[in-house]
Formats: sequence, structure tokens, C-alpha cells
Amino acid sequence: MKKFILILIALFMIVGGVFLLIRKPKPNILLVVVDTMREDLGGARAPFFSSLKERGIYFKNTFTTIPITLPAHLSMFTGKYPFQNLVINNGQKYQDEYPLLAERLKKRGYHTYAVVSLGTLQGYQGPARGFDVYQDKFPPTRWYKTADEVNREVEEILPGVKSPFFLWIHYSDPHEPYAPPWLPPDGEVWVNGSKIGDVNFLRKEYFFIKGKPGEKVDVEVRLKGKPLRKVIYSVEIPSLNEKVVIMTKKGQRKVKMRLTIGDKGWVKIRPKVFLSIFWARFLYSREVDYWDREFKKLYGELERRGLLKNTYVFILADHGEGLGEWKGHKGHIHFLNGIYTRIPLLLLTPDGKKGVRNDYRQIVDIFPTVLRLTGSHVPKGIVGRDLMRDNGHERLFLQTYAPESFFDRFSIIENDFQLIHTPAKKKYFFFNLKQDHGSIKPIPFNKYTPVMMKRLREFEKEALSHIKKRPKRERKMFKVLRSLGYVK
Repeated sequence: MKKFILILIALFMIVGGVFLLIRKPKPNILLVVVDTMREDLGGARAPFFSSLKERGIYFKNTFTTIPITLPAHLSMFTGKYPFQNLVINNGQKYQDEYPLLAERLKKRGYHTYAVVSLGTLQGYQGPARGFDVYQDKFPPTRWYKTADEVNREVEEILPGVKSPFFLWIHYSDPHEPYAPPWLPPDGEVWVNGSKIGDVNFLRKEYFFIKGKPGEKVDVEVRLKGKPLRKVIYSVEIPSLNEKVVIMTKKGQRKVKMRLTIGDKGWVKIRPKVFLSIFWARFLYSREVDYWDREFKKLYGELERRGLLKNTYVFILADHGEGLGEWKGHKGHIHFLNGIYTRIPLLLLTPDGKKGVRNDYRQIVDIFPTVLRLTGSHVPKGIVGRDLMRDNGHERLFLQTYAPESFFDRFSIIENDFQLIHTPAKKKYFFFNLKQDHGSIKPIPFNKYTPVMMKRLREFEKEALSHIKKRPKRERKMFKVLRSLGYVK
């Protein structure tokens, strides 16, 4: 009898072991988005990110759908184009009933967490849907957070993170203003003849001057140390309808203003600097390197806590950044060339798969890939394709829209060529992406152009039919957009 019981126990253990093998625990998903990081990193070294590329699958021909933060993220979270989500600019609200990625994972039993670093991703706009924790609080002086600040917020929630989890970490250091936190103050604020604080012009932070409501104060802002060459230092005064006082006229190193303390007991100013292309490129690369160092610290902490076991790690950007290569323009939003739309995409798998993929991919591919990895249903009718199972896209479509962009623009990528069209100007540009990854050197049309033009016009017609009436932007978002340079 005793022998029979032992045999039964052994059988139960074998059956239970087989059951556990069949029913593997759901994998965790870590999504790291570095806002505005170009595929070529803008000249940065980023040694840690480069080392991770050797340990995973790197998709070197990946593009966004749109070079605007909020609609690009919503493309990532729905697998759809921005016009299908009816969010084509920052400041618009996602109100579609179509569930976002976090909502779908939550229904699958996932614990969902997010820390975002840019004001355009405030939760009430829609991206917080489905998250148990959504950290979107910002310092009172600015609408962005540094990588160190993001890391601290992530580390605060790590003790409570439960598997299976979906953790989205959003960094925005490469985003303008290009101001690595290690830069020392380069200015001083004096009120009524007394120094009250230091400022860093590059960080474009608000500086609050306190007093009694209605009180007149003499404010002086001074440069200290050696200012950057060939840049313009200025002071913005929000209380005077965003008046900008240029400081550096004819070698001037200070500016004096008489301001009135507001009803709330303060008046604010914002020292800022308009960078030359040289300094924009230099500081952008330093911002990427700064993110790389800080992310290495957080990655090590995640490893130490065992949170990278059975975890798929996606590292990518939402869009790129122009640094003067195209028409001398710095920033994003307005154009669709590769410098604005080509992004890095790295996938680290629990089983250590490695390789470099050359097929064309797009930010919409995150949605079906994550759903499939987590055993979730992948809906029909989406644009995205599974990074692990499906072939790359035969062609890609890109877009950007007014009023945030100068004009509506559309682009198609096919056969290693890119065609960009600005309907309002009836103008096309054509590029060879094999020879010109950033698509900044137009070439003459060739045999592929007529078919690409036809397909692009069909795409434009579909897109514009969805947004005949442009979605409105939330009024309370305008101060955020103005602060970040999106609205003048």
C-alpha cells in the first residue's frame, strides 16, 4: 500500500511538472521609449545602448508614422495610423473606444505601469488608459523631466511591481531643450539690486520672482562666465504675452526690466537661448550620451531585482530630430525626411536571440508583437506587423499635419526610395535611402516614381477623408506646447 501511494505521488509530480512546462508564466514587457532619438544617435557614442544592440535583435530600417510625440505613441499603442486614431497633433485627446495596448494587457491579467517625461503625454490626453500607475507629474518650472528624475520615479514603483507586468518608461533627454543636467548655471537673477538665484539659459526653465501682488520690482538678468559663441540669449516674460527681450545685442551681457508681481504673489520669467546648428548638434549628442549613462544605471537596477527575467525589452524612439541638415531646420514635426522619421528599434528576448534585420519596420509593429508575445488577441485591420513572425512592410506611409506642422505632408517608402509630397505646395522630393539614410539629398525621379506617386495620392485621399474636420486641441495644453516650443 505504501509503495502504491509513493507511485501515485510520483505520477502526480510528473503530471504537475508537465502541466507547468506547458503552462509557462506570461512574459513581462518592458517598453523604453527615448523621445526624439535618431537612428544614427545624432553623433552620440551611447556605449551602453551600443552594447545592448549586440545582445538583441536590431531593426535598422524602422520608421515612425509621424514625427509628433502624442500621435506617434498612439500609433504604437493601437497599431494604426494617426488619422485612424483621430489624433494628428499634440494636445488632442484620444477618445476612440478602440482599446489601447495597456487596456488589452490589463484584461489579460497584466499589471501596468508607466513613467513619462514630457508634458505632451499627460494622462488625461488618453495615453494613461489601462495603466494601474501613470506617473505624469512635472516640476513647477518645466514640462519635462531628466533621465535621472525618471529613474528615481521608476525606482519608487519597482518594489510594488508584480508579474506579469507591462512597464513603459519614457525618456525625453534628446528632445529640445538640449540641456544636459550637468551643465553649470550660466546666468544670475537680481531683484532690486540683490541676487536671488542662478539660472541655466539652455534649460529654458521658468524662474519665479515672489513679492506682494501689484508690487513693482526691478529685475536684472546677467550672463556669467563665458557665453556660447554665435547664439542668442534672451528672456521671455509670460505675463507680457510671451514678450522676448534679446540680451546679447552688440555684446550686451545683461538686461533690465521693471515687472509687476501678479495676483498670486509672483511673476515669472524664462531665460532661454537660441542655438546655432553647431551647438544644437553638439548638445544633442551629449543629451543622448547622458541618457545612455542613466539608462545603464536603471537597467542594472532592474537586473539586480530580477525584473528582466522572462522579460521582453523593447527600446526605441517615437521619432527623430533634424539638426540643421535639411534647410537649416532644427527640431521635428514639420518634415518627413529620414532624419526626422528613422528611429532605432531594439528587441531583447529572454532566450537571447541576436541579429540585425534590414526589412522595413514601423512603430505600429510594437502593438501586434506585444499582443502576440503575451498571448493576447491581435485584432484585424491594423497596419502593424509582428516583428518576430511577419515579414517586414513592402511599403511604408508617413505623415505630418497642420496646424502643428507648417503644412500637411505625406511620404511613401518603397524599393529603398522615399517620396515626400507637400500637397499645398504641389511639390515632391525623391530620395535614395540606400545611399542617403537621412534623405537629405534629393535625386531625380526614376522608374519607380510614377507608381509611388499614385499610391501616395491614394493614401493622402484616405487620410484627409478621416480628418475633414480637424480634431481640436485641449486649451489647457497650450501652455505646455508653448513651453516646449510647439506653439509660438
